[in-house]
Amino acid sequence: MARPATAAVRLLTGEREPVRLATTVSILLHGLQIIDGVPCEVGDRVLVKDQADQRQNGIYTASEGEWFRAADARTARAMQKGTTVHTQVGSANAGRVFEFMADEPAVGSDAITIVPFVPPDVAEVVDEVEALRDETQVLKDATGASAGQAAASAASSAANAGLTAADVVTTAANLAGAQAARDASLYGKGIFPTIAAAIGLGVIGSGAITAGGALTQILITAPGSYTVAPNFSFAASAGLAGVAAAVVLGKNADVGEYFWTEVSAGVLGLYNVTAGPVATDTGVRAATSSLMSAVELMMMIQGLSLPTTKVVESIGSGVSPSVYRSYSFVSGDTIEHVVIARAGERTMLQLIHTAAGAAYTANFNLEEGVVVSTSGANIVSASISALGGGWFECKAVVLVGSNVTNNVQARMSAAGNLPYTGDGTSGLYIRSIILRKQGLTANLFPSSDPANAAFTKQNVTVTTTTSPNAPSLITLPDTVEELYIRAIGRMSATKLVEPSGSASPSVYQAKSVVLGDAVVWKVIVKKGERYRLNLFSNNAAIFNCTFDLENGTASGTGASIVALGNDWYECTVIVTATASASTNWQHRIFAAAGTHPYVGDGASGLYVQSSKLHLNGGANLFGDSENHSTSAWTKSAGVTAVANAALYLGLLAKGADIGGDPYDDGREALVGKKLATLGDSITIAGFYTSVIASQTGMVLTNLGVSGASLGQSTTAYASFGIYNQIANIPADTEVVTIAAGINDFGAQEVVLGVLGQTTTATFYGALWAAVAAIRTQAPNAKIIFFVPYSGDSTHATHRIMRTNGQGNTLDQFMRAVREVALLTSCAYLDVGGESGLGYFMPASYTSDGLHINAVGGLRYGIYSVEGLRRLSRAGYFGA
Repeated sequence: MARPATAAVRLLTGEREPVRLATTVSILLHGLQIIDGVPCEVGDRVLVKDQADQRQNGIYTASEGEWFRAADARTARAMQKGTTVHTQVGSANAGRVFEFMADEPAVGSDAITIVPFVPPDVAEVVDEVEALRDETQVLKDATGASAGQAAASAASSAANAGLTAADVVTTAANLAGAQAARDASLYGKGIFPTIAAAIGLGVIGSGAITAGGALTQILITAPGSYTVAPNFSFAASAGLAGVAAAVVLGKNADVGEYFWTEVSAGVLGLYNVTAGPVATDTGVRAATSSLMSAVELMMMIQGLSLPTTKVVESIGSGVSPSVYRSYSFVSGDTIEHVVIARAGERTMLQLIHTAAGAAYTANFNLEEGVVVSTSGANIVSASISALGGGWFECKAVVLVGSNVTNNVQARMSAAGNLPYTGDGTSGLYIRSIILRKQGLTANLFPSSDPANAAFTKQNVTVTTTTSPNAPSLITLPDTVEELYIRAIGRMSATKLVEPSGSASPSVYQAKSVVLGDAVVWKVIVKKGERYRLNLFSNNAAIFNCTFDLENGTASGTGASIVALGNDWYECTVIVTATASASTNWQHRIFAAAGTHPYVGDGASGLYVQSSKLHLNGGANLFGDSENHSTSAWTKSAGVTAVANAALYLGLLAKGADIGGDPYDDGREALVGKKLATLGDSITIAGFYTSVIASQTGMVLTNLGVSGASLGQSTTAYASFGIYNQIANIPADTEVVTIAAGINDFGAQEVVLGVLGQTTTATFYGALWAAVAAIRTQAPNAKIIFFVPYSGDSTHATHRIMRTNGQGNTLDQFMRAVREVALLTSCAYLDVGGESGLGYFMPASYTSDGLHINAVGGLRYGIYSVEGLRRLSRAGYFGA
């Protein structure tokens, strides 16, 4: 918290407490994520300024759940025009200051605009440029008699304003409309159509218009037309580059003003004129030569062909395909290694520098669009951003610890392992390779083109080409895609086939772990002629787990199995690495009895849909995780893998079509189950409970109480309304649902508490107490929590983006339900997080922004029914 004096100054000046990060794109206001290249942490202040819905803009406190507005930025006065805030870190926004522009916006109703703060002296330059624009428009429309006077006025403004590169082009286009008058009037302002014209007027050698013996005028080298801007030349303008600049700066840019000039090929630098006058470099750069044109960007988004290079691996064993250039790192610099790439036959890209002092490795999967792993003593972060059409910007950020010179490499591989055996034809596409200082855009390499001779090629050929034409389609929402696969299915599973004769059939990839790593390996698999899958590792993370795909059982430390339908199972191994080393992660086929080896027939096998390995909750480490037929996977002697050999899911397909029996989606186990529902007015209204009862065949006892909370009230509303109904649950009840939290937060304002409390004095404690009481009242009942959903933006109290009288937010109550459910081994259905009900739900779902009607009840009910069936398939309602 700021000291009182500092806080008082900020109050008077309109400056807010600094934020740690500021966004660069529209984000979801939920969960921890990467902002401006930096992972945010719980409690970080984040300036959210780029939302598609500008009403959401503002200063937020980051959370693992829903984000909430910071305490000093929740009112119209706190975000009124002129309010400023400083950003501390970030790839693009570190050290920048931003300004709120709306006049006392109504939070949640009015758009909140946040722009980079422009100091008053720069603002004056902007005003002058805008005045110039208006004057040049007058010039275009003026009659011939007045054209000369208008042009002189416009030129005078041009002489007193520092123009950006874009302003120069715009101004030049307008000036082209009155060339004859312009030529006559601008000579006196030091602008000449040719060098000869300048000499003809006797200006060469005049101390008033030279600096350091060089001509300092702006030369028009091409006159242009109404539709083509003239070309300006600064080639002989030593003064504009800051050398012996006294006369020129005094004439063309006043003290306190700014101007742009070229500082290297294709790079503009912003200078400030200080007393003297002296041109002072601000350090701001605009590397126009490295920016993609708007046309190319649209082509990229649409997936159309565009100029690029293809990097193709050499043929043979032991190749490490690389495009690299040496660079001398300087201690203390923060450097970004940025490559724009697209998958071809190869999907894995690695950015790497191995020398101590600037050591980093970042691995990217260009097919899945994820950062696979990072390592190295100096790496700060790695990120991957989708550009459209399969293109990604891959970035590694490194903090240099000591001066060092070595090769900066972009490498590709089949499965993230180097070296490997190349086929001479496979590769991927790289559009640009850039090395830059963080916060700047100038490329530290002489070229960004991988085909350029500035880059050394190892085990690769780089050819200039065009990318494949693969127009982008709108991606189906995950839920729609999942429903399609579940209902119709997709021929995407690989069949692993055993060899003939005595063998130990196995398919694997080698990956490394570090002592203490939390390992989660998930394989989706289906029986074929063989029905026993063994997942095995004998080093670093040691386990030996066998899964029976006919009976749905698992054995071995850390093993579990879940039925997905149509004989598909998700087989999971969870272990902790006991050493730091590489190991082979093996999928082994077993016969009906015994282990390895056994005598195979050369035709039998089983089906694998996907195999994904995660360390410490990170991204999947396996390349080609959904196609085991590729070279990313090593096959033991004689094993074959056939791609697209089986239908994955397809629950509506006929059993005969996939060689299986009709599928039970879990509904049969629910029929006749005795269900008691605890909740508030949303429950007792019956809109969702009736859907559950009718679609499952469960026998309903609705125990909802209007206006009720689970815990102890701190307001005038009554306490324990939901909790007290536990005594009315029939003793033979088989399923109890608890829908609590929305009134605990918004009406009764129950003290939130902490995980581990067990009394009804707090919400955390009341959730625990409810489980204990239900166990006593109905000993055989299965308990399911329903996570509360938020009211929409029109509701005054029961919604996210609001803090109650206890200083808590609704997302904290939502998280409490999830945490206590996990702590008590009870299931929960995330209605508030996944059902479509909440802050952004359609108005047609509710009667008042909170209470669901028949339409909203159907949405709630259908989501709950599917959740109950999922639990049924997992055996949750068994003995």
